Amino acid sequence: MAEIVTEKRDSSAARVPSVPVGKALVFTRYDEEKAVVLNPEDFHRLVAVDRDLAEVAADAPELSELARKAHELEDRPGTPIEDPDRIRALLGL
Repeated sequence: MAEIVTEKRDSSAARVPSVPVGKALVFTRYDEEKAVVLNPEDFHRLVAVDRDLAEVAADAPELSELARKAHELEDRPGTPIEDPDRIRALLGL
């Protein structure tokens, strides 16, 4: 996903309504979303969260083989296994 790039324009160049914090106005044309107007506070919070998530994702630790196997087994459908001995056996411990 690309970083959000901002471009400033004078609000008198277009009829853009004010939006309260916590609300977004979605403009559509033929039922297709074309633009979203946010309160500046909400927009800056979104940009900060996006930046922080990108930073966390970039610094993610490498999973060990044991962790990979545990995730693989956890993703299989079925009844959850709670017994520690069965879990150890499945993981080969």
